[in-house]
Amino acid sequence: METLWRCAALGVLAALLGLALKKENGEQALLLGLTAAVMIFLAALESFAGVEETIRRAGERGGLSSALTVPVLKSLGISILGKLTAGFCRDAGQGTLAAALELACVCAILTVSLPLLQGLLDVVFAYA
Repeated sequence: METLWRCAALGVLAALLGLALKKENGEQALLLGLTAAVMIFLAALESFAGVEETIRRAGERGGLSSALTVPVLKSLGISILGKLTAGFCRDAGQGTLAAALELACVCAILTVSLPLLQGLLDVVFAYA
């Protein structure tokens, strides 16, 4: 919870400083936002390690193979990275690039999820 408070404070401070800088130097405001976002992302990664461990343990206890839990973790990582990078593109005024990036992330998540779909199809056809 302490990490969340620090991230929130950093985000608000960077946003306020970015607003002050944006009028005179938009590039510096963008770099400030990018730097703050990377710092927040790195702090959040520490929390994500706990989520990753919980998903792995749940899979082991439930008898699921890593072929089923790894795609979930990869999908989470791709979606987080995609959300951040698309946000940077939008902040830079590149909305079309952001949309293309989001589409690429969706395609990557679908590709990573194919083993889950294959497993589902195997179960369905095994009982058919």
